[in-house]
Amino acid sequence: MTEAQQTRSIETEFEIAAPVDALWKALTDADELTNWFPLNARVKPGVGGSIVMTWGEEPADCKHESLIRVWEENTHLQFVWIDATPPEQAVEAKAKGTFAPVPVAVDFYLEARGSTTLLRLVHTGFSPDPSWDHQYDGTVRGWQFELRGLRHYLENHRDQKRIVVHARQTFDQMSLSEAWDRLMSDDGLCAEGTVSALKPGDRYAFTMSTGDVLEGKIHIIKRPHDLCATVENHNNAFLRVRIDDPYGADPHGADTRK
Repeated sequence: MTEAQQTRSIETEFEIAAPVDALWKALTDADELTNWFPLNARVKPGVGGSIVMTWGEEPADCKHESLIRVWEENTHLQFVWIDATPPEQAVEAKAKGTFAPVPVAVDFYLEARGSTTLLRLVHTGFSPDPSWDHQYDGTVRGWQFELRGLRHYLENHRDQKRIVVHARQTFDQMSLSEAWDRLMSDDGLCAEGTVSALKPGDRYAFTMSTGDVLEGKIHIIKRPHDLCATVENHNNAFLRVRIDDPYGADPHGADTRK
């Protein structure tokens, strides 16, 4: 079996209550992309074009520039997330744990179903090398949030400009569990209320240490990494908390800490 045949992939489906052309626009229009995914985007449409996405205050903070390989309107979009390692760089890349045997590519398949659209995401090409585990696991978690954010945008705030509060903090000499417990304590999100017994689909109400109240529905809760929920009393906003080990940082150029 070749190295390319041993690669890992991610596949998931979401049914979204929006017409297929609205979903296609959300995936391919720069302004629409910033309403659910990156903080900034530029798109050169069509095969051979590109999608540039950035996060953070500075463009260099986290940036992806992806070559578009498939552009079939309302049906199929594919772009390259990470290029395959050139043969002349293979030895060095393997030593660093950054060797990509094939391009890491993202495919979005759209299927119109009347007033709804079935979206299937296939993200392929992740190396089986253990040095890629952080990248792979973080991407699995990331798409679970981002695609829920896409669905939330199209079903609740379509054509409305998103306002983002985006913050990061690094804690030294603290485990993931300790960071989670501190954030979810009465000095953080839960001065009143608790996350201890919550599960996806449950309703919640937190009074933060600042006195602000958050209320809505839990979408994802996985201690000590992820919390994702609607915030219905703040214009039905979408909340994500993500805790990562900074020492397992992505060697392929993306800072996955949120």
